[in-house]
Amino acid sequence: MMRLASTLAVAAMLAASPAAAQGCDEQCLLNLADETLSAIGDQDYRRLPWADPVLFTENNVSLMIGDSWWGSAGENTGEDGQKAFSLADTETGEVVWFGTIWDHDEPSFGAVRLKAPDGRIEEIEVIAARTPWPMVFGEPTEFSFSQSMLQPVPANQRRSRERLVDLANSYLATKQRNNGALLAEFASDCAMIENGVQITSADLDVDPEEGDCTSVFEAGLFAPVDRIRDRRFPVVDTERGLVLAISVQDISAAETTLRTAGGQAATLERPFPMSRLVAELVKIEGDEVARAEGVATFLPYYMPTPWP
Repeated sequence: MMRLASTLAVAAMLAASPAAAQGCDEQCLLNLADETLSAIGDQDYRRLPWADPVLFTENNVSLMIGDSWWGSAGENTGEDGQKAFSLADTETGEVVWFGTIWDHDEPSFGAVRLKAPDGRIEEIEVIAARTPWPMVFGEPTEFSFSQSMLQPVPANQRRSRERLVDLANSYLATKQRNNGALLAEFASDCAMIENGVQITSADLDVDPEEGDCTSVFEAGLFAPVDRIRDRRFPVVDTERGLVLAISVQDISAAETTLRTAGGQAATLERPFPMSRLVAELVKIEGDEVARAEGVATFLPYYMPTPWP
């Protein structure tokens, strides 16, 4: 269901917005993301340039502009908060902002995606990983991306946006019903980071000797993930080899104990059905997945997504 900002407020902001009249380039999108976080911190949605209609969600729940985080954001949100990284894609007119987001005085890992091809915000998606939800959780105020993630890929290792999306999708396919088969190629030092913590399984009580992507997937340590659905790849940067992959990952917990592809007995740490909403940047060099870092949060099992 589409949620609309105030018609009068939208009209006033569009009239005052030069970006709305001339399109939005990369710097425009990046600036708009920063301004959105600042506006949320000030709890003032009226100063932003909105399209009509607007779809706003927080953790896959459709909301009114001005609701939820707009009212609970702490004073550290926005210009005084911590941005880990932002990435814009002029081909899709979308931008993603990663950083520490604040609810009152509590820090969380956050990802905020905007769609604003002409400078008007058509979509705003907030993914917030809060503690003590049943997820891996590091220190939100130290949220950052590895420098290797942000460096340009050598020219001979760059791939087209279509190829990058295919490889990111293959990475997700390897996670789904992981049985030891590799459906993507991985760099020897590939690692996966969620909420500031390196992950080496899908909620299993195992501590593998080797935590690189190939070893983890060959051991079948993501076997509890029954399906990865509602996959979206809205932001791509061919120069850096980055793809924003957003997905919902379902764990049915039909079996709470299993034997991995490597023959190791394992038990689910949280033996109940759940879904995980994940927004991650997938780094690809040549035809190999080099790394993945991002934010993951808890959802009720099999919760539908409002995003097409």
